[in-house]
Amino acid sequence: FFRFACERILIVVWKRLRGLQTQFILIIVGITLLLTLFLGFLNLQTINETSKSNAIMSLNWQTQRTSAPVQSILIQSSDTIKAMSHSLEADVKDPRDLQNEPFREGLKRHLENQMRLTSRSSSSIYGYFILFNPQVTGKIDGFWYTWDAGTQTYQSHSQQQIQAAFFSPEGKKDWFDQMLTTGKPVWRDPYISPVDGVRKIGYVIPVYSRGQLIGVVGITIRMEKLVEQIKDARIFKTGYAILFSDDGELFYHPQQPQGAKTTLKDFGLEKYADTFKGRDSNDHLLAYTYQGTPKRLAFITLANSINLGVVAPEEELYADRTWAMERMAFLMLIFGIITSGLAIILANRIIIPLKAIDEAAKRIGEGNYDILLVNSRDDEVGELASNMNRTMVKMKDMVRKLEDQALEDNLTRVKNTTAYEQEVHKMDERMMQEDIQFSVMMIDVNGLKGINDRFGHEKGNELLRTTVKYICDRFKHSPVFRVGGDEFVIVIENEDYEKRNELLLELHTHCHKRNYNLPRPWEQLAFATGMSDYEPTKDTSFQQVFLRADAAMYRNKKAAEGREMR
Repeated sequence: FFRFACERILIVVWKRLRGLQTQFILIIVGITLLLTLFLGFLNLQTINETSKSNAIMSLNWQTQRTSAPVQSILIQSSDTIKAMSHSLEADVKDPRDLQNEPFREGLKRHLENQMRLTSRSSSSIYGYFILFNPQVTGKIDGFWYTWDAGTQTYQSHSQQQIQAAFFSPEGKKDWFDQMLTTGKPVWRDPYISPVDGVRKIGYVIPVYSRGQLIGVVGITIRMEKLVEQIKDARIFKTGYAILFSDDGELFYHPQQPQGAKTTLKDFGLEKYADTFKGRDSNDHLLAYTYQGTPKRLAFITLANSINLGVVAPEEELYADRTWAMERMAFLMLIFGIITSGLAIILANRIIIPLKAIDEAAKRIGEGNYDILLVNSRDDEVGELASNMNRTMVKMKDMVRKLEDQALEDNLTRVKNTTAYEQEVHKMDERMMQEDIQFSVMMIDVNGLKGINDRFGHEKGNELLRTTVKYICDRFKHSPVFRVGGDEFVIVIENEDYEKRNELLLELHTHCHKRNYNLPRPWEQLAFATGMSDYEPTKDTSFQQVFLRADAAMYRNKKAAEGREMR
């Protein structure tokens, strides 16, 4: 009986499988599921590649932005000391003149006065010195000044301190021998001065007259001054900036503020040893794992040959990709269930070829949702064609919504950093191909941290929304981007460009320090602005225009907030 029952079941199943209805159902369901998987795979691939590209652009852009104030300090300081070396070289026509003590004393006073005037205009110079070559002068001579925070002046060091710091066996270092050997300026890596205990970096230039070394001119910068520029850098939620050498020695890390004797191997970066010999990470990111967390690193080499890196956890860097992929997978599942159900229902009556529908499915697989099926039938095939058309419209709408969400800032509803990076790329192409006019305005909200600390982050959010509404009401014809927690960029075009100066003057009425004594200080408009016009004969990239606007904003903010500027 059991054998007989099994044989009967097999016969029934075989007949069912050989039936046109069953075969058609299997074909339609199979094709539908395969197309759903194929379409989903293409979309997931697109999301993955787009996310990678955006991550590379975002982290490298953050590196450029974070390094800008540090580079400014280094370049300004090196330019200052270069001017001093040129002055010394010009004043000493013959090395033998330095053997004349009155001449030497007069030269020192002249150079001291010149350096004192120069250093007053710089907030980054910690110390400066000029040391004459003892082999020329017959004795140790020169001057050395360092900043004294108590008296707010540069204080001189004695000749004994100069001898201990520069001419003793403990004072002479490899950098000194390197400078004398090559005859070229040398940037010193961060070190702690044995005289004042301050951690700093230095830039030293040898000065020659008639081919003979007559002395060295140097300048020092507090390492703390550089760290201040990067320690508060906002890179996603837990990302941060670091300073390190080509071989991996840390000069600054949030967990090691005073640096540490480390190597690339300590961070799993030894495979990138050759990469660090370049100038920056360029168009890729360096992947490594630190303390069990996968991370990505972008870097740029500063003017003093130290590398500035920007680090972000993979989870935060690719958070949008994870969310988009999960949503796409869900949509694929729903789409597969719906289309398979429709196929099973309609298969009972459809027995004609589905060439037109198959062609439409191929277009969907290619990501083309614009060409709809031409439906002239009033039967089941026509109904299926209508369903396919509606599916394509929904997919197009969902893709469009995903793209819009990816380019919008959740809090302020203006465009986000991803949209800004696309805008930069678009503007660079337009600058090469078109005759365009535009300006860039940088706006930085004053006192956001103070509002957050005193009244809570909800009031800080309200402050940002109030500021954004004010900005958008005035720049109705220009895109507004949120590029940081309290920073916004406006690409001024069209009608706004014609009245940009008027708008700037109007914004200047709010360029002041925030008054926390007001009843509702978060409703007060207080921000710093900076604007720069695109100059076709001078600018070759959008970044150049942006940097001028950013620098103008920085000066405006510094003038308004002074030492309290953040």
